[in-house]
Amino acid sequence: MARTNLVTLPTHSEARAETRRRLLEAAGELFAEKGFHLAATREICRRAGTDIAAIHYHFGSKENLYEAVLRHADTLLTDPLPALASARTREARLKVIIAWVLEQCFAEGQPEWRWRFIEQATISLTPGLRAFFNSHILPLYRALDSICGEFLGRRASRQQVRSATRSILGQCFYYRHFRVLIRDEGEDFSREHLRELTDHIHEFSLAGLRAHARRLAKSPGRAAARSAGRASSGKRLYLEGQARGARPPAQGSVKAT
Repeated sequence: MARTNLVTLPTHSEARAETRRRLLEAAGELFAEKGFHLAATREICRRAGTDIAAIHYHFGSKENLYEAVLRHADTLLTDPLPALASARTREARLKVIIAWVLEQCFAEGQPEWRWRFIEQATISLTPGLRAFFNSHILPLYRALDSICGEFLGRRASRQQVRSATRSILGQCFYYRHFRVLIRDEGEDFSREHLRELTDHIHEFSLAGLRAHARRLAKSPGRAAARSAGRASSGKRLYLEGQARGARPPAQGSVKAT
């Protein structure tokens, strides 16, 4: 008796989920390449292999699809906070943040369009993108900002702390932004290479923070500078008052005796 090979067909819900996934991937690629306005819905559907009405059916509109792609990119990020909480020193916390940023920039198994989409999306900050940054990026930024503030001390201005924070992040994102040119020079961004980059950026940043802190420690504090400014202003007003008091009275203002 001949054996019959049975083919299991996907259920309706499975087929819908697969279509939705293909639309998200195709839209992510095109939004990353062209931005929201230039990515045509017809081209998204063609690349996803779906009917032109699929976007409206699954997402309602192109705008909703864009927000869904952003949420999808959001779920691809790992949470750095547990590792950050277990780090006992500020030096260790700094290294955790640097390692996390580099790992996310070159995450294995993640679609190439993910970071390009986020970079493209920052050109026009939508409410969805602001929510993404508030939920994932802002807590990490504040943690790094706090670490830089610890290193620089109370003499550092708010802007000096911000500049240090952004300089450290800039070192990480440099490798992401110029990855093609860097790969041409023989660097492969493997796990081992990312560990080497983490060590380099960590040591370089520590040296910069400590040198800046030493320079700030040798400079007069902002409070002292403000106090000196007030004293100088007060002295100037006193001298002006003395000068006015020493002037001879105006002619005709002296009463006859």
